[in-house]
Amino acid sequence: MQSSAAGDRLRALPALHFADGRASERVVLRIDLAHPRQEILGIGSALTEASAYVLAQLPAATRTRVLEGLYGPTGADYTMTRTHIGACDFTLHGNYSYDGVRGDTALAYFTLAPDTQGFTAALDSTYALQRLLQDALKLQPALKIVASPWTAPPWMKDNDKYYEPGPGGCHLLPQYQETFARYTARYVSECRAAGIPIWAVTPENEPLGVGGQWESMEMGADELRDYIGYHLGPALAPLGVRILQYDQNRGSDAVRYSRAALGDKRSAAYVFGTAVHWYDSTFDPATPTLDAIHAMAPSKPLLQTEGCIDALGNKINSPDGHFRGWRNDAWWWSREATDWGWDWAPAKDKPQHPKYAPVNRYARDMIDGMNHWLSGWIDWNAVLDSRGGPNHRNNFCGAPVMVDTAMAELYVTPIYDVMAHFSRYIRPGDHVLASTLATPGLGSDDLHALAVLDASGEHLTVVALNTSDTPIAWAIQLPRRHVSVTIPANALQTMRFETRELR
Repeated sequence: MQSSAAGDRLRALPALHFADGRASERVVLRIDLAHPRQEILGIGSALTEASAYVLAQLPAATRTRVLEGLYGPTGADYTMTRTHIGACDFTLHGNYSYDGVRGDTALAYFTLAPDTQGFTAALDSTYALQRLLQDALKLQPALKIVASPWTAPPWMKDNDKYYEPGPGGCHLLPQYQETFARYTARYVSECRAAGIPIWAVTPENEPLGVGGQWESMEMGADELRDYIGYHLGPALAPLGVRILQYDQNRGSDAVRYSRAALGDKRSAAYVFGTAVHWYDSTFDPATPTLDAIHAMAPSKPLLQTEGCIDALGNKINSPDGHFRGWRNDAWWWSREATDWGWDWAPAKDKPQHPKYAPVNRYARDMIDGMNHWLSGWIDWNAVLDSRGGPNHRNNFCGAPVMVDTAMAELYVTPIYDVMAHFSRYIRPGDHVLASTLATPGLGSDDLHALAVLDASGEHLTVVALNTSDTPIAWAIQLPRRHVSVTIPANALQTMRFETRELR
C-alpha cells in the first residue's frame, strides 16, 4: 500500500513478483532472510486523559468508530500503548495524584478515582481514561500497556509541588523512595483489578526534567539506578510487571543512564529494557545511541515510548491561533513544521531543529530506529482536539486522530497513515531482518527501508520512505531473487511478500 504527498492514503498497489537473478538497479536493499534480529513487541499511540476527554465529546457510535480505526483488525490494529500514572501535561487541569494525603506512607487513601470520574461538561459525562483503556482492550485483548508517572505526589518531593519552573530541585525525598515504589505497584494492582493489565512501567517520565513546565520529577542516573534496584524492582517483582529504564531523549544522557542501570547487577536484574524519546532532534534518530545501548545489554529490548509533532501552538504552526494542519493533509507532508527547538533550543542545538515534514519525521524514525534495535514504537496521544489539546500548559501537539469537539468533526491525519503502514503489517513476534541499503547517486536522507520477517516465517514485509522530490527506481534483492520497485516522490510504501516466492 502507498501514502504520498500527491494524495495517496493507504492506497492498495498492484502485486509485485520476484524474478530470478540479480537486480539491474543501482539502488538496492539487500536482505538476509537467514539472520533475523530483534523481536517486535508492539506499535501504537498513547491513551491519555486528553484523549479520553476528546472522545467523551463524541456520540457513542462515532467514538466506537474512532477506536476501531485505532485498535480494530481493519484499522491500524495497534498492539501497544502508553498511559500516565497520575497527572501530566495532557490532563485537563493537572495537579492531581492518587494519594494527596500528606504523610500517608501506608497509602490508606490511595484511589484511582481521577481516572474514573469523567468530565462534567462532556457529551458523555461518564467517559474517562479508565473506560478508554478498557475499550481499547476489548478491541485488542493482548494490548501491551506501558505506564509512566510524571511525578510523585508533592508531599513525597523536596519542593512539595507538582512542578516548579526552572532547573534543579523537584526530586523524590529519600525517605519516600520505598513509598513511591509501592504507590506505583498499587497503581498496577488496582488497574489489574479493573481489567486493565499493565505490561510495563517506567520509573519516571523524563528523569532529566522538563524545566518545571508541567508535572515532573528529576532523578539522576545513580538515583534512578538505586531506586530501581532497591525499591521499584522489589515492589513490582511479585506482580510480574516489566521495568523500562530511562524514558527520555536519545543521546549521551541515554547512554549515561543506561550504563548506570544496566551496568549494575542489582538494578539490571529488574530491568527488562530501555525506553527512549525522540525530542533531541527533528531529523536524527540517533542510531549510534541505540546501537550503544543495545551493545551494553543485547538481550534487553529498546522501545520508543514517546514522540509527537509538538509546538503546534507556536507562531509558525498556528499563525493567528489557527493550526495550519487542521484538515490540511499537505501541511503534514510539507517541510514547514517546527518543533519546540525552533524557538527554545540553545543556540548550539538549533541545527538539530530545522523545519521538517511531520510524515517524514515519523516514518524515518520508525524505519531507522527499528534497523538499530528498537523493538517497539509508541507515539504520544492517539486522539486530540483540533488545536492539539486539551493541555493544561498549552503544550499543543499533533495526533493520528484530531477532533473539532464543538462540531464533533473528525480529522484522521496523515500521521495515522504512517502508523498504519507499520502497525498493520509489523506484529508482535515478528523479527527485524539484517539488511543493507545501497543508495549511489541519492542524498543521504532520500531513501529509507526496513525489512521484517513475520513470526510464522511465511511473510516478508518491507517499508520504504522516499523523502525526495523525485521518484526513485530501486530493487529488493534476496540471495537468488529480486524485485524492481518504483517509489514516487514524497511517498511511503509497505510491501508484503510470501517467503516461498523468495527462495
